[in-house]
Amino acid sequence: MKFEKGYIYHVYNRGNNSERICYSSSNYRFFADKIRLNILPYADLLAWCLMPTHFHLMILVKNPDISSKTINQSIGMLLTSYARAINLQETRTGSLFQQHTKSICLNENTRLTKSWYKSMGVTKIPNRNEKFDYPMVCMNYIHLNPVKSGLVLKCEDWKWSSYCEIYGFNSEIKLVNLESLKNVVPL
Repeated sequence: MKFEKGYIYHVYNRGNNSERICYSSSNYRFFADKIRLNILPYADLLAWCLMPTHFHLMILVKNPDISSKTINQSIGMLLTSYARAINLQETRTGSLFQQHTKSICLNENTRLTKSWYKSMGVTKIPNRNEKFDYPMVCMNYIHLNPVKSGLVLKCEDWKWSSYCEIYGFNSEIKLVNLESLKNVVPL
C-alpha cells in the first residue's frame, strides 16, 4: 500500500478464512486502543467499524512517515500485535488476518468518481451530489455494515463504529477527528 499525505483511504481487512477477529467487548476495545496507538499518529480517522470478522477504517493521511517508521509498518504492527493477543486468548496459532490488508484511495479512484481534485494540498469536491461523493458513500457503507450483516437494526445500535460519535449519540470510544471529517463530507 502506498499512502500519500493529504489523501483519503479506505483501509480494510478480514479474518483469515472469514474467521472471527473479535470475540468479546474487550477485544473490540483493545482493537480500538491499537488504532489509537498505531494509526492516529499518522492519520486522522474519519470513520471506522469493527465487526466480528473484519474491520474498516477511513483515514486522511497527515504523516505517512514518522522517524523511519511508515504508516504501512504501523498498520502491520497493529495487526500483528492484535493477532498475537487473540491467538493467546483463543489458544490458536497461525494468521488471524488475510495476508494483504486492502486500501483504496478515495481521492483519485477514477473507477468510482471523477469529481475529485487536489488544490494546494486540499481535497476539493465540486459536485456535492452524494451519488458521486465517494467519501460519503464509503462512510455510509462502513456504518451500515452491522445493519446489513443483521447484527443490529439501526447504525446507532452498534457501538463498535464511529456512527454514534459522528452523529451525536452516546459513544464510549472516540477516535474520529471531527474537524477533519467536516472538511471532507457534509454532515
